[in-house]
Amino acid sequence: MSGAPPLISIIIPSYNCMDVVGKCVDSLLKLKWENKEIIVVDDGSTDGTPEVLGRYGKAIRVIRISNGGPSRARNIAVRESRGEFIAFTDSDCIVSPDWLDELMKGFGDERVAGVGGDQQSPEDESEFGKKIHALLKAIGFTADYVKGHKSIVRTRHNPTCNVLYRRTALMEAGLFDENLWPGEDVDIDLKIARMGYIFYYNPKAVVHHYRPKNLRSFARMMRRYGWAQGYLVKKYGAFRPIHFEPLLGAGLAAGLVLFALLASPAAAGLASLAILAAVILFFIIKAKGVASGLSLFRLFLVLLFEWNAGYLKGIITKVKK
Repeated sequence: MSGAPPLISIIIPSYNCMDVVGKCVDSLLKLKWENKEIIVVDDGSTDGTPEVLGRYGKAIRVIRISNGGPSRARNIAVRESRGEFIAFTDSDCIVSPDWLDELMKGFGDERVAGVGGDQQSPEDESEFGKKIHALLKAIGFTADYVKGHKSIVRTRHNPTCNVLYRRTALMEAGLFDENLWPGEDVDIDLKIARMGYIFYYNPKAVVHHYRPKNLRSFARMMRRYGWAQGYLVKKYGAFRPIHFEPLLGAGLAAGLVLFALLASPAAAGLASLAILAAVILFFIIKAKGVASGLSLFRLFLVLLFEWNAGYLKGIITKVKK
């Protein structure tokens, strides 16, 4: 890419995030990429978020709206932005100084609509948050959310906590589905891909992402994620590996029951224990320790229950036009 660097509009939806949004904005102001505008959308916060944002004066642009969710907040900011490229991160993320420089490295081809990057734990992350991040890293291959690649690669999806889009691709796709959150980023990437564009992932484009601080928040997040994927299946049909997880799980359970009826309950029980042991061993290897691996496994069980409960709810939810 030659000539003057293009203007990049950085958009951050924020809602009741007074404890973290300042860290996010501080990191954005330290970016090496100079030709940028920072737009924070205060989505009807009722805590001290407006006061925190007010401290930055003209260094950032703040758009204040009534609460309507991150998808609507992003769409409003995109329409009011000026950049040729649009970057998204979340208010609970801290970006690295070379974040935009690394994301821009993926735009060598006009077919590239978006480039995303890696997620890591902040230095001051809570112990529970670190466990959640480790779990998401361990199973990230199932959902394209947290990836483990070491170099720039093609991908099908980049989450909006760490992504840079061509403005033209976003506008052509009709922006985000305002009835959907989370999962609105999966939805728009699918629409953009169906128009013939491609996506890349660069692990050197790093954001440090805070995770839920307690089990209740984690369970609520997983149920919401499951609902979004069920909603997307209802809208488009299954198009991601994770969309088949409930079917595979039900098939496995049915197979074990059938095995017990046709062979013996003891053999089915041994098969179940072998599967359970394999899953536990997987987490022990990923965590590089028995105690930490068992801790991840327990969180995984919570994830499975809540995600599948949300998924079923999403499947029966009426898709809004």
